[in-house]
Amino acid sequence: MLPVPASKTLLIALDFDGTLAALKRDPAAVRLSAARRALIDRLGRKAGVRVVVVSGRPQAFLRRALAGAGAALSGEHGWVLEGVGPRWTHPRLRLRARQARALAAAARAAARGFEGVRVEAKTAAVAVHWRQAPRVLRDPASLRRVLAALLPPGWRLAGGKRIWEFRPADAWGKGEAIAFAARRLRARVVFIGDDETDEEAFRRLGRDAMTVKVGPGPTRARERVGGLAGVDVLLRRLARP
Repeated sequence: MLPVPASKTLLIALDFDGTLAALKRDPAAVRLSAARRALIDRLGRKAGVRVVVVSGRPQAFLRRALAGAGAALSGEHGWVLEGVGPRWTHPRLRLRARQARALAAAARAAARGFEGVRVEAKTAAVAVHWRQAPRVLRDPASLRRVLAALLPPGWRLAGGKRIWEFRPADAWGKGEAIAFAARRLRARVVFIGDDETDEEAFRRLGRDAMTVKVGPGPTRARERVGGLAGVDVLLRRLARP
């Protein structure tokens, strides 16, 4: 990571699913509570603080989910950034979007033999959810093998919480997007997340940021909180005058 200049500005970066909102069997049913929305808004109004939500969700979803919260948004694992200076998109976004549409069609066809699997087409990624798929819950590798056979050059297959996801293999993700936003703001960073993609960001940000893991399991983060209630406690502490 490029060194962040000394600054009084603090950039608080937050994952969405599992960090700000509880995971659900149906990802489309996930909602941000009114209390947490108000807390994010209060935090962002504090002098010297900027909040950005960085997620694998599409940008349009984040706009709806965070409406009224006053946060900057970075969807598609950091491939889009709004609210920190001019709107920015990764230069390969259009190319990867075309490829993602083809991958989504191929994944839907390949997943027909797995009851309960749902394929979500994003702009520059394809998520294959198997939280409601009994066969895959018993043997996650069975679906992964089928999906791995579809991988084109320039793409990778990554895991998450009961999800396999096709992502561009470009060296860009949540950590790079957060570092980019921090450079624009000349800010120090706090990043809070819970998933495998957040672990990638913890590694990318390194010791130049305060990184916080939500929940159990091995982590590269410097600190840990027990769950969403722990996130609330930390955010309220950061929001104090």
